[in-house]
Amino acid sequence: MPGCVRQILPLLALLTCALPALGQPNWHERPTIYVPEKPPTKQDLQRRESLKQYVLGLLYVREDRLLDAVKALEKAVALDPEATPVYKMLIPFYVALDRAPEALKATRKVLEQEPDDFETWFVYARQLKAAGQAKEARAALMRGLKAPGIKAHPEVAQPMHLLLALLYENDEDWLKATAAYTDAAKILDHPEPLLEVTPLTKEAIAARAAELYERIGGLYLKAERYDDAVASFRQAQKRYPDGAGRLNFNLAQVSHKQGQLAQAIIYLDAYLRLQPQGLEAYELKIKLLQTLRRDVELLPWLEQASRADAFNVGLKLLLARTLVQGRQGEKAEKVYQELIGKSPTAEVYRGLFHLYQGEGKLGKALDLINRTFQEAKEEKAGPNPAAPQADAIIAALRDDRDLAKNLVDVGYKQIGRDQNLKFHTLHLLAVLADRQRQVKQAEDFYRKCLTNYTPQTEALVYSGLLRVLWKQRKYGEVIKVCQQGLRLAKTTNPSLFRGDLARALARQEQFDAALKEADVGFDAASADDDRLSFRLLRVRILTMAKRFDKAEAECQTMLKDFSRPGDTLEARYLLSGVYSAAKKYVQAEEQLEQILKTDPDNATANNDLGYIWADQGKKLKEAEELIRKAIDLDRRQRKKLSDAGEDNAAYIDSLGWVLFRRGQLDAARGELEKAIALPDGDDPTIWDHLGDVYFRQGQMERARTTWQRARDLYRRENSRTMDHRYKELQRKIKLLDSVSR
Repeated sequence: MPGCVRQILPLLALLTCALPALGQPNWHERPTIYVPEKPPTKQDLQRRESLKQYVLGLLYVREDRLLDAVKALEKAVALDPEATPVYKMLIPFYVALDRAPEALKATRKVLEQEPDDFETWFVYARQLKAAGQAKEARAALMRGLKAPGIKAHPEVAQPMHLLLALLYENDEDWLKATAAYTDAAKILDHPEPLLEVTPLTKEAIAARAAELYERIGGLYLKAERYDDAVASFRQAQKRYPDGAGRLNFNLAQVSHKQGQLAQAIIYLDAYLRLQPQGLEAYELKIKLLQTLRRDVELLPWLEQASRADAFNVGLKLLLARTLVQGRQGEKAEKVYQELIGKSPTAEVYRGLFHLYQGEGKLGKALDLINRTFQEAKEEKAGPNPAAPQADAIIAALRDDRDLAKNLVDVGYKQIGRDQNLKFHTLHLLAVLADRQRQVKQAEDFYRKCLTNYTPQTEALVYSGLLRVLWKQRKYGEVIKVCQQGLRLAKTTNPSLFRGDLARALARQEQFDAALKEADVGFDAASADDDRLSFRLLRVRILTMAKRFDKAEAECQTMLKDFSRPGDTLEARYLLSGVYSAAKKYVQAEEQLEQILKTDPDNATANNDLGYIWADQGKKLKEAEELIRKAIDLDRRQRKKLSDAGEDNAAYIDSLGWVLFRRGQLDAARGELEKAIALPDGDDPTIWDHLGDVYFRQGQMERARTTWQRARDLYRRENSRTMDHRYKELQRKIKLLDSVSR
């Protein structure tokens, strides 16, 4: 028998003997139910339920059901407003869900209950900074940095000092910024506590400290405290000796500020021997040589530096630009051509094209584009070097409006002389012309593309041509192109032609023919989305024909037929348009409100409901809020898509119109003048609204001119000349003419 068991047996025997005295329990009896001394209060019950919701929220978090977690936690704090940990837990969720107001409210609640919580002060400061409240953010940081216990947490204090410094730097308060950066750097000078709580090494912390002291030196430089700047740069060198070579650049900056230009060049030369990849030091030396009138040294030195650092593309571009400035275009062209062969980028091509433009030789650029695109489509055994070159050319022209416009002008002259421009060059010029609003040139380029497109590019050409024809309101030409496409196109989806043909016929008030084309398109469509688009198109045509009963009936049928939420919203939106055109504004509003219940961030529905209210002169405050929300949603959507395009003219018009209705004439005029300058700002309604503003401000001549422009635009759209707005516009012009007499 093991020894441990021998020791336990006597104890068990003793316990057994003692049981009768203690009263042996009856294991079959139920335990006594707990009865509190007094019944729980309502507050006790709420706290108990709050705790339950908190635990439920934690479980949801573990299951990654974050929205359910937020709902549970919100119930918890509603039941127990003093539950600080729950508010703390909600803050990061609110931030992640882009619910900034709720995040701020929760953060303030935590700070009310725990005013010495320095971590929450840091969170609060970041929220205030994101909201553009820099002054309040600074105050929050300073309050948090005074909290007891923060000295024991350098991993929190250090980034708080950094954020405070950045806020001062943004306000150009250089000395307060240097003080805050210095506090942050001092924490890094004692790395032991940080090593325990962060994954950083001692060397990495030293490098960060050096970066901070260098930044401090730069701020002292801006504040013209040159001795302090040098001292800070020396501190940087001391903490990270491996980066000491950069100190020469810092000292060159100090010497430059002090007017010691020759000494600055000496420091720069010592630094440039390290062959830095950045161009700041090279650009500073160019500036110094020019100031000292030592221009003769400039190009030989830059050429020598470029040869010594053969792989520094930025340096070669700097050399090319400097050669252009020195009117040595031939040498600059060689540098650009060398870069095209080795490292083709948008910046390289942009520099070369600007050289050609300055010399009046953009034809050379067009020849280069033509040749590169032709080579890019050739099939080769290995990688085709012309392919990345073609991509770089497109990128260079896409973001340079002036260069693109001038190239379009040169190309347009060439097609007039039957020059041999290849398909891809013509298509590029067509796209550029369209982007620059040179729609007539874009049309002619696309028509030229129609003579030599390939099966792979057929749809691209037809869709581009139709797009620019629509922009010019050439409805007859749209009809001809669609009919041609239906006869000759091989690879383009016929739905493109059927849809545009139906719309163009409707614009010319050939409603029966338009409906017939929509029906043919529906019957021929194979994809569900194409069939849906033709059903929607049919309703729009019926609305234009003022056959409102039929349009409404078809919308109601679609609402019954559709099961996908997106399709239902589309049908409701279309139905709201039918009601609006029929002047059944209450029903139109009901449909838009239904949409916004399901999709509150629907920009179009927000705008349209706001506009309908503004047009009727009711709920003007709410109307303005909806329209501003629509504009903000539209901008955010384009930002997500990396689209740097301009605002939607219809939304800006709505904002101008509601401001006009609210009597804010100057603000209304500003928005409407902005709207007419936008790419889609040639809508007669916008010009009509702007004329109303001018008239109300007593600017009668401007009102007349603007209304006449609106009338001309109405007349360009034949079907709209019978619109009640057109008739009202005619009445206003006649009234103004009679008053003028």
